[in-house]
Amino acid sequence: MGGATVGARLGRIFLPKDELLLAGISDDDIFNGKVTDNWRAFMKGQIKRARGFLDEGKHVINELEVDVRWAIWTGLLLYMQLLDGIEANDYDNLTKKISLGKGKMLLTALLGYGKSSGLF
Repeated sequence: MGGATVGARLGRIFLPKDELLLAGISDDDIFNGKVTDNWRAFMKGQIKRARGFLDEGKHVINELEVDVRWAIWTGLLLYMQLLDGIEANDYDNLTKKISLGKGKMLLTALLGYGKSSGLF
């Protein structure tokens, strides 16, 4: 199951209700894992917004205390890759699980360390 359906299986939807309604997406659509054109358009907008927030955050990470930079850089890079995965799955995070794998996560952690210490 995809990330969005984990909450749906628990009877919860962690997405902006007003934006779902504007996009023509009902709770039942999500609970039933319907990946429609409306869902794809909605997710494109959510991903664009998320990337904007992540891009804004990049500029202040190295101003944080040194002992938290690595974790923050790693998290940011992992979230960017998850967004890429949702796009690669044609915005189907209702029925398909996005997984990076241990190797990719380890490499991302190393890249996060490099960015946090100014190596790259």
